[in-house]
Amino acid sequence: MNIQRAPASGRIWESYGEDPFLAGQCGIQVIKGMQSKGVIATAKHYIGNDQENNRGASSSNIPEQALWEVYMEPFYRAINDASVDAIMSSYNAINGTYSVQNKRLLTDYLKGKLGFEGFVMSDWWSIYDVEKSFAAGMDMNMPGGKYWGPDYVGDSFWGEHIQECIDKDIFPQERLDDAVLRIIRSLYKAEQMEDYPEVNLYVETNTKENAALNRKVGADSNVLLKNDDGILPIKKSKKIKKIAVIGKDSMPAKFCSDLQCADGTLPLGWGSGTTDFRYIVDPLSAITKRAKKENIKVVSYGKDDAKGGAKAAKDADLAIVFVQADSGEEYITVEGNKGDRQSLDLWHNGNELIDAVASVNKNTIVVIHAPGPVNVPFLDKVKGIVFAGMPGQESGNAITDVLFGDVNPSGHLPYTWAPREDYPTDVKYDEALPGGGEEKTQYDYDEGLFVGYRWFDKKGIEPTFAFGYGLSYTTFEYSDLKVEMKEDGLHVSLKVTNTGSVAGAAVPMIFLSFPDVVKDYPSRLFKGFDKMMLEAGESKTTEIFIDNHDLSYFDVEAMKFVKPEEGEYTVYAGSNARDLPLKTVVSA
Repeated sequence: MNIQRAPASGRIWESYGEDPFLAGQCGIQVIKGMQSKGVIATAKHYIGNDQENNRGASSSNIPEQALWEVYMEPFYRAINDASVDAIMSSYNAINGTYSVQNKRLLTDYLKGKLGFEGFVMSDWWSIYDVEKSFAAGMDMNMPGGKYWGPDYVGDSFWGEHIQECIDKDIFPQERLDDAVLRIIRSLYKAEQMEDYPEVNLYVETNTKENAALNRKVGADSNVLLKNDDGILPIKKSKKIKKIAVIGKDSMPAKFCSDLQCADGTLPLGWGSGTTDFRYIVDPLSAITKRAKKENIKVVSYGKDDAKGGAKAAKDADLAIVFVQADSGEEYITVEGNKGDRQSLDLWHNGNELIDAVASVNKNTIVVIHAPGPVNVPFLDKVKGIVFAGMPGQESGNAITDVLFGDVNPSGHLPYTWAPREDYPTDVKYDEALPGGGEEKTQYDYDEGLFVGYRWFDKKGIEPTFAFGYGLSYTTFEYSDLKVEMKEDGLHVSLKVTNTGSVAGAAVPMIFLSFPDVVKDYPSRLFKGFDKMMLEAGESKTTEIFIDNHDLSYFDVEAMKFVKPEEGEYTVYAGSNARDLPLKTVVSA
């Protein structure tokens, strides 16, 4: 649920991008899905764990309005719209006080103002005391021991020390009662107290149904960034008889603990948020299998050597270069990257490989597996670019479905893509500090509300690709924007028409400008979207609702969200943050 402030941040592949509304909406659906099966979902990390460097010895210094509107907003939605059962605190401090010791954030804000009724658990081994952490509002210490390893089973900062603190009047018995009540309440809410099946960590998940779902999610998540001359999808009718598949990222992946290697195709980043795959479909095998149906020959070069790649591509009708960059969690260093990326360049000489191939083959397509934005100095040298992200075990099948047009790409970027120096902030690379100590790396959130596209709008910076950007094999037209302000919020409708020749999914997006009475505010905010499948020539009308909370701003003096009572909202509709052809106004 954390926000992407800087593209080099290590765990951005685990989160939902740069916009708090989007992060909240995605979190709602994930939480509802998990909890519908009797599983307690945990929203994390509360709060401000937006970079990896010294995450356990750093302070995220966040202005009050930004704290509420940007960083707490996804948690607000998780609590109020999804009734999440658990929230995990973060390793870092916020404005000088560690999350696990921050009574203002845990008790006053989370359990008080936000009305959270579940329990707060710690991130692993982030608690170093009992007096401050338990008194602040922490309810569960994970995994319990003071430090990592079997030597600390039963040796906790909490345990019997909680009763000792109660006996010394450090905190009252009611604090313990509250923690226990919150945990038990969540267990009953999840219906885990009666007839709940035994936990089985070895259930068979390798089913046809799961494979099909993973493949669909992977394919739908591909973002088509460039498609000059309609180079994609691949069709034999386009005189494509021979394809060259190039790059080690097209080859079978190497399996390693917590995916702490980038050897072969890249399915996920590294760290505790990854998974142990039963298999990974590599792009080369999937493309080769699919090409046979079209009687298209496939040649390959499974290395990242520029000279060898160019040689393989020279005589092909089409060259597909697979490249990658990786990131993950701070406790693992991969190729010199300690969680956060050292740079936004492609790994393993990816730029050189692309340049060499494009210099000998005018029909070059690039497929990028990466956690987020990378530098694209090759942008004007190639005809097609697909950002495949980190697609999981069906990676090869998912990208093949898109390359051959079996699936029309409908993914859209959840962040702004630009050169590193254009963003309002960056990660740091300070020397390691002991977790939980007084000395901390300082992360100043001086951009305030202006994260992501909001910053680019404010500064008039043209990004490489805008927030929400994503092409399709068809085209869409937006029309008939209508808005009506009612007591419960803003009701928006618009018509979307597929003006192309093939079926595809449109994703209309709604942005709002707030009334002028709201000062020092972003020029536009993302507030709604839909996904609509349309046949060629088909039109549909969608209705998008924006509730009163999303029509409000946080008033720091009043310490609450306030909906403006005068002035006008400007409503924009379109396909991304920089393509909003429809516009109208409505009174507050």
